[in-house]
Amino acid sequence: MVEDNKVDEELIANSNLVLWGDPSSNALIKKIIDKLPIRWGKDEIKVGKQTFSTSDHAVAMIFPNPLNPDRYVVLNSGFTYREYDYLNNARQTAKLPDWAVIDVKSPPTSRVPGKVVKAGFFGEKWEVKD
Repeated sequence: MVEDNKVDEELIANSNLVLWGDPSSNALIKKIIDKLPIRWGKDEIKVGKQTFSTSDHAVAMIFPNPLNPDRYVVLNSGFTYREYDYLNNARQTAKLPDWAVIDVKSPPTSRVPGKVVKAGFFGEKWEVKD
């Protein structure tokens, strides 16, 4: 684990990055946010034509790292299966697609990270599909 302000060029060149937070709390998210197909500003998250308030929503996603397209950047996620899925290996499969908007006011459970209000797969060119 490395603090956001200590990620150097070597890590960016050689690693996929898993970043936690939002553009105001994570320097790397702030650095790349304008290069992602999902817009995440101070007050709203915009996915295609829909907007969500940042006061009660967060983004979980994977995308080619704009600082090194040979690697990926993951925002606010890791394994997308939850505690319930540890009951057996057959349940340990991905539960979210490429991106998801999570209502953080809805509490997480052993099955979900909170209420998934919008989710989907990116298109062939890593664009948001309507």
